[in-house]
Amino acid sequence: MEFIDQIWAYIEPVWAWLMAGLQYSTHGDGGSINWIFLGVQMGVIGLVMALLMQEYAAILIFTVMAAIVHVIVDVVLPMVRDGAAFSIPPVTDMLYWQYIAFLGAAYLVGLTVLFIIKAIVMPR
Repeated sequence: MEFIDQIWAYIEPVWAWLMAGLQYSTHGDGGSINWIFLGVQMGVIGLVMALLMQEYAAILIFTVMAAIVHVIVDVVLPMVRDGAAFSIPPVTDMLYWQYIAFLGAAYLVGLTVLFIIKAIVMPR
């Protein structure tokens, strides 16, 4: 257990930094996070990207594409669902970039897992 505590001592500051960005995103309200909506949105985007990915060598390209699609959905969905006006994301805010970093890390791990499952279920 001491080894795990040492590893967590290195990971915890990074995890806290990423979670701060997520809490102030469109999926959070500064304190809590709507995990169901985030999970469905990331799950659908990740599944489509994993099915489109032919080789694992393209993981970084598909991770960036997934994050871009996620940001576009974050902007467009309130306009479609609630009739809200177009709003530009706060690209000058550090918390926004922390949210983008969270998306990148989450999609990198998610696409890796989904690609492994795809390779097992649907061999060439």
